[in-house]
Amino acid sequence: MSVFKNQLEKISYINKSFLCIGLDPYPKYMPIKDIFKFNQSIIDCTHDLVCAYKPNIAFYEALGWDGLNALEKTISYIRTNAPNVPIIGDGKRGDILSTNEAYAKALFEFWGFDATTINPFSGLETITPFLQYPEKCAFVWCRSSNITINDKNHIQSAVINNSNSISHHIVDTILDKTNPTYKNSMNTLGLIVGANHKTLLEYIRSIDQEIPILLPGIGAQKGNLKDAVLAGLGTDLGTLIINSTRSIIYPSLSKENSQKQIRLAATDFNNELNSILLDTMKWDWLSFKQ
Repeated sequence: MSVFKNQLEKISYINKSFLCIGLDPYPKYMPIKDIFKFNQSIIDCTHDLVCAYKPNIAFYEALGWDGLNALEKTISYIRTNAPNVPIIGDGKRGDILSTNEAYAKALFEFWGFDATTINPFSGLETITPFLQYPEKCAFVWCRSSNITINDKNHIQSAVINNSNSISHHIVDTILDKTNPTYKNSMNTLGLIVGANHKTLLEYIRSIDQEIPILLPGIGAQKGNLKDAVLAGLGTDLGTLIINSTRSIIYPSLSKENSQKQIRLAATDFNNELNSILLDTMKWDWLSFKQ
């Protein structure tokens, strides 16, 4: 088991949660201008309700040095005040091998993320730099959660080899046990699949019950939580990370968002999740006692 997955299992059990909160600063919705202080307020009121935090790097880069400084301070704050909660640096980096070597070094060594997201469309060799960090995890982008993904002209829906979509091809390639990438991954790879793609989630779980899936699209993007959990959860903890951003940290989509509202939104999410786990799936948290 990878260091990351072990960390994820432990915090999921402790907090009884698969919730990953996206720390994405939208200035027009933030009640204060200071990005770090806003993130700090979110962490303070949710660290016992989550299994991970996921800052999307683009939102910080868009704000220049102020944004990057805020990201650095946010990472440091989580390390000090919620040290058991892993941090996923969402960048979806993808380029030729040499460039991805630099990306991997930046994400894992400079920023110190526990996991990151990568774009596999440049080919399998571009994944290998991220496999040089066995204590980390790289989530491979397979299927988006945005509404237009269902457009027949969308590249991820394109059919190749007269049968499979590109998304299915990525899944098949990553989970091919004869593939050197799989053999060398040392359990350091995960998959990203939108919550609104139940069929693909079921397909993945028919092949592999242990690979962690990062699941965006719940909340503002209207993914169905019950369908996603039933289709995407594997046989143990550390197999499902459900990301929610806007519906948690901007519950009122206004500058009136407060810690009380944010904590309530996260609590409501966990209550709904646990209702699905306990009532529908007959899930027993105690059976996973660490």
